[in-house]
Amino acid sequence: MGTEQELAIVFADVVGSTQLYESLGDEEARETVQRCVDCMKEATREFSGEVIKTIGDEVMSTFTTADDAISAASQMQQRVAGGNFSGRDDVRVAIRIGCHFGHVVVEKNDIFGVAVNIANRMTSQAKSGQIITTAGTVEQLNDDWKAVVRQIGVA
Repeated sequence: MGTEQELAIVFADVVGSTQLYESLGDEEARETVQRCVDCMKEATREFSGEVIKTIGDEVMSTFTTADDAISAASQMQQRVAGGNFSGRDDVRVAIRIGCHFGHVVVEKNDIFGVAVNIANRMTSQAKSGQIITTAGTVEQLNDDWKAVVRQIGVA
């Protein structure tokens, strides 16, 4: 039986990994994706997060605060946008990120619940280079983060 907690959930996903495999070939693409995943995991740990799992080209992490989650997400975006993860000037890599703060069930180093599904849906709404979150998560943010958040729509 799991325990219920309130956490920020972040999904970070490499955009267009299928095209990477077509452009770079299997080995180079796998290495490129792994470098991105390692970068996302590193940013998670730097902001006191916990990597729950990696699924192919996606990382799922949790944070005790929305501020840490958004700080890590921002750091991920900055590093990937500013880095050359493919090692080639003609192949750029990008990520998209979704985040939600809510109740989850923690069980055996994994998390479950509606909040996880919402965070995952935010990722699917994000475009390359974006961090998408929910209004409830924004309410949890400090004033500095609230000042740079903008509403892009209501779903």
